[in-house]
Amino acid sequence: MYASRLVRAHKFVVGMGIKDLAGSQAAIKKTINFAQPGDHITALHIPRMVPEMMLSSMADPGEASEDTIDMLAGMPAKTALRLQSMIEETAKEEMQRSGKDIPIKFEVASPVTNVKPALLEACKAEKADFLVLGAGVGGNGSLPLYAISQAKGLTVCVVSVAE
Repeated sequence: MYASRLVRAHKFVVGMGIKDLAGSQAAIKKTINFAQPGDHITALHIPRMVPEMMLSSMADPGEASEDTIDMLAGMPAKTALRLQSMIEETAKEEMQRSGKDIPIKFEVASPVTNVKPALLEACKAEKADFLVLGAGVGGNGSLPLYAISQAKGLTVCVVSVAE
């Protein structure tokens, strides 16, 4: 029986987003509740590249110190690590509450200019069966709608935050 369960093991990708922390936390909780022994969860954050407009809006970016440029370039990475630690803590609490021990891999991808197609490509690369997302701030995110309409070969689950 256990061998047949391994054949049916599922791969979940949970989209983590800085703008919708509550939705990301709800998504990881829901995924842990869905998951069964043998399933795998990947919690993925794909940061948006720092817009060049930020640098071009400076009076003279050439006069900016190296520290300023490094800070701007490192903002997505630092923010992503802070997001990851919050989601890890939520996942740990949910697993203790539910009594489950599902392996979760936390990843931060390289920054991209367009997160939507990058997330679906990451799901394809992971050979995911499910993509679980928060609904966006106030339930008005555009990423869930994009994923629902464009995802091929996987189930998209959008989790709303109970208020």
